Amino acid sequence: MNDARITKTFALTGPINLSVRLGRGSVTVRTSDDLEAATVDLVPNPGAEELAEQIVAELVGPTLTIAMPREGRLADIVSVWSHRQRARDCVAVTVAVPTGTALKIVTTHAPVTVTGRCAGADITTGSGAITLDHVDGDLLLRYGSAGSRVERVSGSVTVQSAAGEARFGTIEGSLDHGCGRGLLDVREVHGKVRSRNGSGGARLAAVHGDVDLATGSGAMSIGLPAGATARVSATTGSGRVRSDLPIDDRPTLAASRTITVRALTGSGDIELFRAT
Repeated sequence: MNDARITKTFALTGPINLSVRLGRGSVTVRTSDDLEAATVDLVPNPGAEELAEQIVAELVGPTLTIAMPREGRLADIVSVWSHRQRARDCVAVTVAVPTGTALKIVTTHAPVTVTGRCAGADITTGSGAITLDHVDGDLLLRYGSAGSRVERVSGSVTVQSAAGEARFGTIEGSLDHGCGRGLLDVREVHGKVRSRNGSGGARLAAVHGDVDLATGSGAMSIGLPAGATARVSATTGSGRVRSDLPIDDRPTLAASRTITVRALTGSGDIELFRAT
């Protein structure tokens, strides 16, 4: 057990929002049903005890805020080059909040993990991996060089990143993805999909809305559901376009709908297949 651990408890009288701002370390949010109090645990690395003591954790109105002190620009530059300083700046933040809490989290180099079901989430990180279970609302992800993995989103998703993979299970709304370099991998998306990627492939295992994909380099694969027709425009500068769907495949009258697919890659194969 870390003797430098700091624990704070906040009695709850109703739903809350969570706002976290952290530099280095980690952020873990655990959501649970029937909580009577929210708890915040701060565990510093050796040498970061003073920093942990300066982190503000307070519940004002419906918002629980956890925020580290802001560093000056010079300190930021120096710490980038100092491994020893980076280790001293690390604080592990663990928060227990009610199921359905809305999240706004900003970190510099700290990974973010959320277990359970949260409400809408807005997460920004420079180079920390993002892992979420269930976002019951819209999700905004912004990261410089990292990766994200989300099991389920009940709303729509926006991803803006310089580099890194974006992996999703089920998205019940739309998906808007922009990335300099990285893979997009989605098991199922019910709304429209738009992706712009400088370099990186895309795999959409099952789509139910229109699809618009463009990448400078990377393969694409798109799964179309049974009972849907597709209007397809697929172009690759170097690669093959192939479809596992027979051109005479016709939907049933009860499930008749048309999905528009636009896929453009400078280099890579494009594949259309029947979603399972």
